[in-house]
Amino acid sequence: MFCPNCGTKNEDGDMFCAQCGTPLKEIDVPEDQEIQGFGEPVQGAAEEDAAWQQGIGPGGEPGWQEQTGDEGPVWQEQPYSEPAYQRQQGNNSPVQKKPVPKLLIAVIAEAVAAVALIIGLVMVTGDRFSPETVALNYWEASMNHEWGKAYDYCSFPDSDLLSRQMYVNANANNDEVLDYTSVKVTDAAEEAKESMGDLSSLLGSDASEEMDDLNSDDTKYYVIEYRVKGEEDKSYSYLTVTKTKDKNFLFWDSWKVTSSDSWASDVQLSIPENAKLTLNGAEVDDSDATVEDGMKTITIPYLFTGEYQMSVTEEGMEDYNSMLQVGSYGIDGSYIELLPSQETVDQVAAKAGDDLKLIIESALSGKDFSEIESLFTEDALSDGYAEEDYADLVEELRGDGSTSGIVSLQLSNASIELDSTPNSWYMDFYVTMDRYETYRRSWSDDLGEDDYELTVYCNYEKDGDEWKLSDLPVNSYDF
Repeated sequence: MFCPNCGTKNEDGDMFCAQCGTPLKEIDVPEDQEIQGFGEPVQGAAEEDAAWQQGIGPGGEPGWQEQTGDEGPVWQEQPYSEPAYQRQQGNNSPVQKKPVPKLLIAVIAEAVAAVALIIGLVMVTGDRFSPETVALNYWEASMNHEWGKAYDYCSFPDSDLLSRQMYVNANANNDEVLDYTSVKVTDAAEEAKESMGDLSSLLGSDASEEMDDLNSDDTKYYVIEYRVKGEEDKSYSYLTVTKTKDKNFLFWDSWKVTSSDSWASDVQLSIPENAKLTLNGAEVDDSDATVEDGMKTITIPYLFTGEYQMSVTEEGMEDYNSMLQVGSYGIDGSYIELLPSQETVDQVAAKAGDDLKLIIESALSGKDFSEIESLFTEDALSDGYAEEDYADLVEELRGDGSTSGIVSLQLSNASIELDSTPNSWYMDFYVTMDRYETYRRSWSDDLGEDDYELTVYCNYEKDGDEWKLSDLPVNSYDF
């Protein structure tokens, strides 16, 4: 169906033209309410329209008039005048408009409300994830000692010891809650830029470089000013907040507190070579430790500031347990020694008596040093003194083997006493034994006898997992 007004093609059954809104079907009008413009034509309208089509304008004037120009006659079109029936309809007839459905109005209202709600949510959510809000939330969680919550606002270096639980444990004893008021967050960079702007003429390029650092879009610096109740002076906290690579809900930047005073770096502890170190129950990796003189130095890349339950343990040694205080500068007292357990002391004491007997009996029998070298530390073997002293002892005890030397020797009633307090790698013993011997002298064919007390000094050092002699405990001068 084509529109009688504009000619637009419409679907069959349409009540109004989709282009201009003209009714497409006849409207039954009661005889007593006949509307002018849809009934009889206005008098004179038909004649006027016919005249127009023939080129005759209103009042009988031609629709085209000849104008004389420089280049000859020019025909000029007279102003257009609408057909009479259209003028009459537009001026005198009521315009029928298609009513707007109530459902459409409701849908539009709901859409407007939804847009307003989305805009509000965007603004509120954006504020929630802003760097200033992150800084303030972290500070409030720390002040209220909600350490797990505070940890979630932070970004820390990649380290096994910088875990959430370790952060909570390190701050567990920091439980003094302060009552504060008048909290104010200030962008330190903005204030600094204003101050440096005033000094730029004096500082020149240095000021420009500093300004560039402060203008970073990825790092924000904040000063939190507050007052503790009962104190006259204000207190201040300084925080650095850095943009991460993550996004919140795919749209908003993620900011984390990265203030370096929350941790210490390259913390060093020296402990016995075979000991292990645990902090708050977590064993510290010592695979990169350096070892020297029986002690190893462990370098811990990062530790949270706070307190730690430190334990240094080694088989056969007394456990060392202490509280370790870590500040942003590091720690105090990084050298830790262990004491041998009483069980270990008793075992080494018994070993001293057995070792002494084995050395004397081997020397008396003329055995090679290789038979007893397992009793000595690596250092004692490498310097060669133990082997030299053993050779002298063999010579003294055996004599020439026929006319001089000890024929028999009996050692009994060994008494072993710890000389001094042992430490991580060293302990000393006095060993006293009853000695009975028979000997031969070159000037007599008869065997001589001697019965007296032998006292020697045994020095033991930790060699790997074992305690061994650091030198030969007995020499030729003892006989």
